Amino acid sequence: MKKTTNFLITGMLGMAVLLGACSKNNTSDTPGTVGPVDPEKPVRSKYVFVYTGKGDAAATYIVSADDITKGGVSSTNNGVEVDAWSFIVQNNTVFAQAYNEQGLVRPFRINDQGKIIEAGRSVTTFRTGVSGKVGNDFWVGGGDPRSSGIGELYRFDAVNLQLAGRSTTDLKKITGTGFNAVWTGLFEVDNKMYLPYYKFKHTPGGRVYEGEYGSLDSTWVAVFSYPEMKYEKTIGDDRTGFIGDWSSQQGLKQIENGDTYAWSGASGDGDKRMSTKPSGIVRIKKGAGQFDKSYFFNIEAAAGSKICRGEYIGKGKFLMAVYTSAGVTGGKIKMIIADVFNNTVTPVTGVPAHEFGGFKLIVYPETDGKTINYVMEDDAGEYYAYIINAENGTAKRGIHIEGAASVTAFSKLTY
Repeated sequence: MKKTTNFLITGMLGMAVLLGACSKNNTSDTPGTVGPVDPEKPVRSKYVFVYTGKGDAAATYIVSADDITKGGVSSTNNGVEVDAWSFIVQNNTVFAQAYNEQGLVRPFRINDQGKIIEAGRSVTTFRTGVSGKVGNDFWVGGGDPRSSGIGELYRFDAVNLQLAGRSTTDLKKITGTGFNAVWTGLFEVDNKMYLPYYKFKHTPGGRVYEGEYGSLDSTWVAVFSYPEMKYEKTIGDDRTGFIGDWSSQQGLKQIENGDTYAWSGASGDGDKRMSTKPSGIVRIKKGAGQFDKSYFFNIEAAAGSKICRGEYIGKGKFLMAVYTSAGVTGGKIKMIIADVFNNTVTPVTGVPAHEFGGFKLIVYPETDGKTINYVMEDDAGEYYAYIINAENGTAKRGIHIEGAASVTAFSKLTY
């Protein structure tokens, strides 16, 4: 994969950005303070990117832009430097998380003048591997369980900027084997938390990612209670592979009608072996709590190649990155629109085939249910946003993220 020396860092930065809801708060002129919303004041918004610069500017920045259809943005005129590796947006706030044992979390908002500011106190958590929004006011983070075998979760109050609970789980009890359950994301489904996982046995004395995978031919999701964050059960399926990958933060989504869809690349264990199952999409009907055996969308057959990553757009349509070559889980990708209501695939024109170098797609879906904005690196090493119309599968190139070595987050904040 391209830029392998930077793969872990850039992937981690991209893994955890989830899309924010409108805020109940508004930032005042003074960094670190929050004031009430003025109902007479018009709501404004800015797009927000997180990226790492090149060369002498090789730091991580949060930058904003009013318009992503044209022009450029860089850290030289409106960027805030931040020491963090993952970012989640909740309650109209960007939470920047450091990847160390202390796991420092810092909140950032946009003030009345349209500038990004640090908007409250920092909170110490722990090294966070997965995170996801729950409701409008909370998010939950999970520790890196690949070598420890203990799954730690914490609940973060995004309004009062404080921890609101913790839990621990023996991950071998989830799998029922000698393998750990390694989480690949954290998603709200009804009043539960769904954590897809793969099975992994760490090699003693090896690096955290060195070890043996369990079956590549099954799908598993651990169901946890909320807000207690206690393990309840595992649901599984055997028609495709496991969902996502370590810290990919994608692979499952509950949509407007209450149904939940999960997708798998049916990937391999390094160069050793591949899943024998096709790459596809499975479904959990609203309120069922189990996979729907009557539904399977074989993306590999429909698109001619395996799924790399995916994100939801709206109205039953997903933006999917699939590999350009059949039967592989590496190399260049192309974009398609997968319609889970009609089981159809539409190629996206206007986005060139390109290398994929992160753990998740860098996207922001608009609220119209048909537009999704996607950031990619071209063959010249430059990053651009593409505005994709899911109704006709067309895309137009927009804003240039100037001087970027990697773009790892994309969202929108109001002020």
